[in-house]
Parts: sequence; C-alpha cells; structure tokens
Amino acid sequence: MTGPGPAALMALALSAAASAATGAAERPSVDGWPGYSVGKVNIRGGGFCTATLIAEDRALTAAHCLHAGGGQWYPVGRLMVELGPHRAGRKGYASVRGILPAPGLTFAADGSADQPARDWAILELNRDGNRDAAVTPIALASRSVRTSLAPGSLVTVVAYTPQRPFVATLAEDCRVKEVLGEPEVLLHDCASTAAVAGAPVFAETAAGAVLVGIQIGTGALDGEPVGVAAFLERTIEPEALLGGADR
Repeated sequence: MTGPGPAALMALALSAAASAATGAAERPSVDGWPGYSVGKVNIRGGGFCTATLIAEDRALTAAHCLHAGGGQWYPVGRLMVELGPHRAGRKGYASVRGILPAPGLTFAADGSADQPARDWAILELNRDGNRDAAVTPIALASRSVRTSLAPGSLVTVVAYTPQRPFVATLAEDCRVKEVLGEPEVLLHDCASTAAVAGAPVFAETAAGAVLVGIQIGTGALDGEPVGVAAFLERTIEPEALLGGADR
C-alpha cells in the first residue's frame, strides 16, 4: 500500500499527541496471557521500553529504545528483559547477547528512525533467567491476518508505562485508522505517549491474539491523536523474526 513518503511519516510518528487514549477502554492486566509474555527491556541508567517475547530466545521492541545516539547502540551488558513484571515479582528474565536491527534501519541526527516502519529491533536473549511455565512466546500474525486489517478493525495494545511500571496496561477496542506508507505503519486510535514505545499491538483471531505491530510513537491524523506502530509487514517478516536472519 502506498502513502506519504518517509519524511511525512517521520513527522507523523514524532509529533506529540496531547490526549491520552481515545476510542479504547484501559485497565490493568496483571495475570494471564498475553501479559506474562509482555515485559520490559530495562536499560541500566537509561529507563525502559515495553518488549515482547516472540521466540524462546528472542524479544521484539522499538529500535530507538536501544540506540544511544551517535551511531551507537547501548552495550548489551546494560540490557535486561523482564517478563510479566509485577510488584509481587516477575515471571521471568533474561540478559541480552545481541541486537538485530531492522534491515535498512538508519537514524536521523535527532535520534529518530529515518523510516518509522523500520524502527524495530530483535533482542537475542541468553537462557540464563528463571522463567515461569506460563510464559510462552507470542504468535506472529499470518500474512492473511495482516492483509485483512483495514480502517475500523479492532486491535489491542499492551504496555508498561512510567506511571505503571509494574502493571501491564491493556488498551482494548482500539480501532485501526489507516495502514499506510512504503514500508507500512499502522495508525490506531489508542494514542499514547512515546513512553510506551515497543508495546505490542495485537489482533484477535479464532486461535487467540496474534502480534501485528510494535508501537513506536504517537502522531496526529486529520487533527486527531493516533498511535503509530511499525506494521508487521514487509520490514518485519515472521521468518526473519523467528530465526535464521543474517543482518
């Protein structure tokens, strides 16, 4: 699908949205799937972003969360992924052994991705942390599910925020506004602050929730705030995400 060029999409993704979520009901999601498989990548001395387990040794998040600027990534020794973190404890954790950025990802001088749709990265995880049996990787959307999404389709966003760092906030009944660009981003009406970068965007199927995108920021469409997600299409192919990719 074609649409605005990279510069227009970059401006869209980085523009500030004044309001919180619209068109959605938000509530805490503490127990159960997919909350256990959604967690945080903690950057020692640099905050955190939401991250999602997509394979036994891989997690997916927004690339700009891991980029220290000046063409440098944070050292993996400063990164730790927590799964299902809660005040009462966490369901698992893992140190990071590598970062696999989206193919073709480049950053502008201000630290933003030149193409928002490429603002994602895979964290290669060590298997050094205890993990609850309830923590299982999130299924990735099939091509048929991805191509079926259109304005009005329902999606759900799960995120950890600075206001609720130990409670996964579930934004339900979010509606797709547009899927546009080349490569594509998905715009939805659950606009939220850039602090939820890396949050997974789910679509419901008969087999359960599947991952269709990764939140990278917020913007505005026709004067209304929107969430902006890297769409799980073209730059994020399931085969590459799950292994065997040489980047």
